[in-house]
Amino acid sequence: MSSSLHNSLWEAAGAVSGTAKASSQQDLDSQRDGSAPDTPQEISGPEAIAKEAADASLVRKLLECKLRAFDPASLEGNEQAKRLVNSDSSWEELHVPAPIIRGLILNLGFDRPSPIQCVALDILFKGKNLIAQSQSGTGKTIAFVIGMLKQVDPSKNYPQAIVLEPTFELVLQTAEVIRKVVDKVVNVSITEAVRGNRIERGAVVEDQIIVGTPGTVLDWLTKAKAFDARKVRMFVLDEADVMIAQQGHQDQSVRIYKMMDQNVVQTALFSATYEDKVMDFAKKVVRNPEVIAVKTEDLSLESIHQYFIMAANDDEKIHALRSLYGVVTVDNAIVFCRTREVARKIYAAMRGDGHTIGILEGEMDVAARADAIRAFREGRVRLLITTNVAARGIDVQSVNLVVNFDLPVNRDFSPDFESYIHRIGRTGRFGRGGIAINLVKDERDIKIMRAIQTHFKRDIKPLDHTDTDVLEQLNQEALETS
Repeated sequence: MSSSLHNSLWEAAGAVSGTAKASSQQDLDSQRDGSAPDTPQEISGPEAIAKEAADASLVRKLLECKLRAFDPASLEGNEQAKRLVNSDSSWEELHVPAPIIRGLILNLGFDRPSPIQCVALDILFKGKNLIAQSQSGTGKTIAFVIGMLKQVDPSKNYPQAIVLEPTFELVLQTAEVIRKVVDKVVNVSITEAVRGNRIERGAVVEDQIIVGTPGTVLDWLTKAKAFDARKVRMFVLDEADVMIAQQGHQDQSVRIYKMMDQNVVQTALFSATYEDKVMDFAKKVVRNPEVIAVKTEDLSLESIHQYFIMAANDDEKIHALRSLYGVVTVDNAIVFCRTREVARKIYAAMRGDGHTIGILEGEMDVAARADAIRAFREGRVRLLITTNVAARGIDVQSVNLVVNFDLPVNRDFSPDFESYIHRIGRTGRFGRGGIAINLVKDERDIKIMRAIQTHFKRDIKPLDHTDTDVLEQLNQEALETS
């Protein structure tokens, strides 16, 4: 790495030394008035650990930069997979039924399959079980949706496919994707098995596809006896690495699977990681699988313009954010912060400037979160303020600006590199570029920034938000990423 890579941050370290005391005092003041201090949230106990895992996974769904390619080494020995990854296959060549192709093109604008869709559909259409290590942005949701739809008979009014997701928000997102694919082209019905969508004992589910959390799906089967698991033809476990973070989800998923006809049901399991504990779980629910993998390092920051702005405290950060958003043209923007108190403060300031703005924070109930996510995805809200705890189920193609109001850190204040790349490495989707701005206030932040630069070998340039020429240049970059 070039010796000049860190120069701008080293210079900033000197400039910020005089603000450290003010920042520390602000933290003390926030504790006195009952707000959360500027520290990572304490995590303890299995439930909290499971929640942390869910949060991390769902953040990964925020802002995909581009569809990731496979590392050829991960497919060694699978010549058919290699051929498909390197080919320019069409939906027709993969033998996707014509009505589904119409839905993909007309409803979602997906003219051609992604690499993982090519490989996964080749496996699923042969009737084989599948384990895929794949993060969001690879197209895996569409892959299993197509696989399900090919299994489902619209003339039979009972559940034939089940998708398990670890959280309410992910259930809603996946169900929405399925509905978009089938809208006006395939006559199937989808229902969400989540808390709040209760089924009385004796009621019968006639929808062909169920998307739900493990606990509610199991209740529908065992308590309400609302459908016959032996008639299910496809079983999908999404976000398996998140699912296994909570023992209850593991046990419930295995119980659901054992109620199915295992000689008939086709099973597909997707996970962001390929750890031993994931594979141990997979062995309980996926028999004789084909395995494909996408390496996480393929996420690229090459097309992302990264900057940092020095600010003495949160008020100055908000001032900088207001200056930026008042000048820079963006499709959609997301601001990440650490606490709900700060999120609310930013929300009030930006709304006061007349911006259409949404907020996601931990105390909101799930219905309010769902409404906020839907408004952002549909473009009715262009700026979303979110804490890590609440940043779930967001999948937006037109984000070209991400602001780290607070840098992502682990519980010991070490840099959280994974969260960083999954925040900013997804500004836009499918090869579109983006802008990432980090708001930095003290020596601790400077140290974290230096570590981030070293880790990713990418320069993060200083930005003067008070210089109109600089902001105009930034605006031009934003227009190029729109």
